[in-house]
Amino acid sequence: MQHTESNVKFIPVPGGTLAYEIAGQGPPVLCLPSMGDTRREFERSAPLLIEAGYRVITTDLRGMGQSRGNFAAYTIQALSADIEAILEAEHIERVFLVSCSISAASAGLFALEHPDRVLGLVMISPMVYTAPNMLVPILLATSLRVPVLGRVIWASYFKSLYPLHPVEPDYLEGLRTNLKQPGSMKSVAGMLLAPRLDERLAQMNVPTLAYFCTKDPDFTNEQGVRETATKLQHQIPAAEVVILDDLGHYPHREAPERIMPKMVSWLRALSGSPAVNEPTI
Repeated sequence: MQHTESNVKFIPVPGGTLAYEIAGQGPPVLCLPSMGDTRREFERSAPLLIEAGYRVITTDLRGMGQSRGNFAAYTIQALSADIEAILEAEHIERVFLVSCSISAASAGLFALEHPDRVLGLVMISPMVYTAPNMLVPILLATSLRVPVLGRVIWASYFKSLYPLHPVEPDYLEGLRTNLKQPGSMKSVAGMLLAPRLDERLAQMNVPTLAYFCTKDPDFTNEQGVRETATKLQHQIPAAEVVILDDLGHYPHREAPERIMPKMVSWLRALSGSPAVNEPTI
């Protein structure tokens, strides 16, 4: 789902404008990227969802990509409000949410506050717990706001998120270009410091599928990944929790063949649509 200017939609929200694209027909799936990335994150997974019979929306988070403005906040509450704004603009009553990283927290919040509107919640590499010690995030956020240095730090870190298949040079260059736009690093720093869901996860009452990856550098080590996966499973007993070995923060780009067949079958079971197609992977 490589975006083109002709099919991008823009809607106003407090402080700026959100950009998103829609393709395909069928039950709606809203794909929400991680902090510091754009909707291109889903370029290898969205086509498989479209092929499987879904109407797929990919969006840029506030302050990134083409979602621009002077936003007052980058909290999960603000990001959740953006989800609602897109659904309202498209007259969508109920939706599947596919979320990565910080977006798993905002999509989770939306599901907690609007369970009747969420058909199912997919969380990829979910960052749903506030750091027990905020000193490191605060120091990092401060560094990210320094002109030039912040972009260098983020680009270097971003490369570590793809341990199995290195991120392509053109993707990384596009990200660097995007981060030069006014407000981009403010967006990344703001989301980095945003409090997460933490104990509220225990109130989750929508079908949930969560993916964790053993080589995700957002966790201290593999043990940390597995402990967090166990914690989430304990809080949401009905959730299906999957641990993927050797993949990093972006399994849906790094190795879609490892994540998408399961996701599609899970969505199909919830959408009750046996007519949808098998994705070609």
